[in-house]
Amino acid sequence: MMIATFDMETARHGDVYRAARLAMLTQQVMRHIERTDASAQNVEQMLATLADANALVRR
Repeated sequence: MMIATFDMETARHGDVYRAARLAMLTQQVMRHIERTDASAQNVEQMLATLADANALVRR
């Protein structure tokens, strides 16, 4: 029976590692985009509320 050696260089720079790292980074980017979008929506809602409040004060 042959026992495979664990090669750190191949483990860190092999195709499987690169594919897994790319998938993880892609997931992180998507999560950041979703969080940024949610924050932007909150800002838009607050600006609309502020605009409405200012319109009431000016009348």
